[in-house]
Amino acid sequence: MKSIRRVLLASSLLGCLPATAGNEAVTETAAADETSSSTATGLLVGKFPGESAWDRAWSAFTLYKDDNNPILQEFSLQGRLQVQYADGHSDNGHFDIEDYKNSGKDEAVWGDKLEVRRAYLGFKSKWFQNWKLEGQIDVDTDGLDGEGGRTFYKDIYDLYVSYAPSDALNVSIGKQEIKFSREQEISSKEIVTFERSLVTNMTHPGNLTGIWVNGKGIREHWLYELGAYGNDQVAEFSDLDAGYLFLGKVGYDYSAQSRLDSAIVSFRYMHNTEPGFKDSKVDPNYSFSASPGYTDSIALSNDIVHGRWGLTTDLIYGFGDEELAQSDAVALNIIPTYFIADGLQLAGRIQLASGQDPDGLKLGSRYEGVSPDTDPLTGKRTSDSAGNSYFSAYLGLNYYIYGNKLKLMNGVEYSHLGGGDYDGTTFLSGLRFSF
Repeated sequence: MKSIRRVLLASSLLGCLPATAGNEAVTETAAADETSSSTATGLLVGKFPGESAWDRAWSAFTLYKDDNNPILQEFSLQGRLQVQYADGHSDNGHFDIEDYKNSGKDEAVWGDKLEVRRAYLGFKSKWFQNWKLEGQIDVDTDGLDGEGGRTFYKDIYDLYVSYAPSDALNVSIGKQEIKFSREQEISSKEIVTFERSLVTNMTHPGNLTGIWVNGKGIREHWLYELGAYGNDQVAEFSDLDAGYLFLGKVGYDYSAQSRLDSAIVSFRYMHNTEPGFKDSKVDPNYSFSASPGYTDSIALSNDIVHGRWGLTTDLIYGFGDEELAQSDAVALNIIPTYFIADGLQLAGRIQLASGQDPDGLKLGSRYEGVSPDTDPLTGKRTSDSAGNSYFSAYLGLNYYIYGNKLKLMNGVEYSHLGGGDYDGTTFLSGLRFSF
């Protein structure tokens, strides 16, 4: 933790230097001329660009920015806070955020009604025109470290350095969230539903340490990504001793041919050498999640936007690991959107999923997985949270106060688990804030 603080402090101090370093080598007159013609903006130089009050307010998170500076082009703060409320009714009874809290997630809940879905804080910077350094931590929202002490830091969400001489070539090393499928690839700042779909989450590898290369604009239309990662999900950086995960992606931008504002089709392949791995370490402040139970996964995606309309589709197939008793699973996700007015968007989603075995699909922890299913006297499960088919339909209304940086979300989702014991509806409402 001390080393992380030192890195962040050193980066911040470096970010301050270029704004003032040139003044020591020039006369007062030259310095005045340089100041009057400077292109630098940001909090450290007292310049807040933007056409609206919202633009100028959010520009305060940029400490320094000057594309003409040969050393440091940008140093900004970044982060997000997402809070939400859920209330559900199923054939097993009523459930809400309080039930989610009582399932062992009390540190993520404010009171009994609001879940702090995400809380990140970090920085991003650009150096020497072609280098980028950025990272974020998971903020411990209850302020407790699990051992009676107090802490602000929970774990490293991402931290990596990139060499990006062009759009066609970006090489990065460090830790990032692995984004398999198009729905997962869309940042949580921009997703139009509260939660991602069932099989999207079941194939999600988490935040891993590795090296990756990606680019776009190859022969105008092609894009790609290749990555290799340590398979263990840990609070900071992997020791690379728990197997590996490999991810490949190829895509084609057919916007010009289709005359759409944006149109991209892509194919992804992911290989996991040790499915189901979970670190045996005990950390009261961090939950070690297991690696997905699939040896190989593929996804075919299509994403189009035109005017007020948008449509994202994912076809996902996971090849289950027999030793884990995880069967194959296939899913189709269809996510349409439409802006009915400026800043007011309708969002929908249809999920269709099937597992090869009777218990090939499992309900997620939000929030269907906490619907009443145990006998209060015996503690035994009275309903089955695993099945072989899954259907859900979501309808939401999103209000963009300041784009994706500040928005209100409301939605309702109906879900049915075939072969299991869940049939219910969940109402959700929340706030998304990011900078």
